[in-house]
Amino acid sequence: MKVSIDILSGAGRKTAAAILVTYEADPQSKLIRFLLDAGGALEVGEDKGWTQPDHLDAIFISHDHQDHMGGLIDIDSKVPVYATSPVQQQLPSHLNLHTLPICGMTNVSGIKVTTGSAGHSFGGVWLHLDMGDGVFYSGDFSLESCLYPFTMPPQADVALLDASYGLYDNSLEQCKNALLHYLKDERALLMPVPQTGRALEMACWLASLGFHDWTLGEDCIAPETVLAGPEDSVCGEIRPILKNMKSQPFNPNAKVVLCGDPDGLSGEAAVLLQQPERYLPVYTGHLPEHARQAVSEDRAYFERWNVHPRKQDLKRLVDHLGCRICVPLFHTMKDLNEWRQALGPSVTADSYIELECIELDYDLNT
Repeated sequence: MKVSIDILSGAGRKTAAAILVTYEADPQSKLIRFLLDAGGALEVGEDKGWTQPDHLDAIFISHDHQDHMGGLIDIDSKVPVYATSPVQQQLPSHLNLHTLPICGMTNVSGIKVTTGSAGHSFGGVWLHLDMGDGVFYSGDFSLESCLYPFTMPPQADVALLDASYGLYDNSLEQCKNALLHYLKDERALLMPVPQTGRALEMACWLASLGFHDWTLGEDCIAPETVLAGPEDSVCGEIRPILKNMKSQPFNPNAKVVLCGDPDGLSGEAAVLLQQPERYLPVYTGHLPEHARQAVSEDRAYFERWNVHPRKQDLKRLVDHLGCRICVPLFHTMKDLNEWRQALGPSVTADSYIELECIELDYDLNT
């Protein structure tokens, strides 16, 4: 038995996600080749940094954000692409689509693939491949969301984990308290946000505070859409709040304007950003170049809203998985020893891993 994992993109920095997993049960069997995510570039004009591997048996899409599915536009239509039903609604139309359960098991090319809710976005999942002693890929995940649940996965020998925040450890509650400060500004609060991610979660938070002077961009996911989705796609505790939230026409005069396009480069966000006398821009996630410039010049502000794991969340998942090899993704690891002190000796910075036979020979000190 042989498993190899080649991180084509996503190792060492925040960039497009694309991970090739190859499995050989024995020398006489056919190689199984899976691509985990097919991300596009995060910056305008930037190349996505990977090309479609040959002889793919399947592509699995964890969720519908640009850096995880944006590269699908270039994918051969003959390759089977697996995604949950909510995520499929956001994917290119030329694809050969197959449906993954949000929580369940699917047999693909003879491999058992287990999925569970990742707590990051509507319909977003983690993936567990029954290869060797298990290969786990988290996609983007969070243990803190009040809107999207996180399902604990089976144990795995190899863990490929979203570490977008590095070893940052502030809680989502701290983030929420910091955002309250901006409601005191005389201008409206303009927040470019991912349409199927934190947009509705922020609206739920405001509604839970009894604050109703907010609006969602027309391209943001609506409460009714989430409630009509699969039962396991949303936390049960939040359903009463969602049921009391009625979709309204987009209102640019609201005190808090939650607009689609987290980069603020298109749609309502791009238009409203041209009115600094009226709107106070506050970014809560990845900052593209123009947003970094605006924040550095005090024309906009940054207050993180946790949609990725904190250090303690990474540690909890590593311990739960019992993994012998842990690869933190989407962040630069400047000091490997610091990461090992935080998460354990399983952490490696390698972007290529090969596991041989039953005794899975791998030097964790490389």
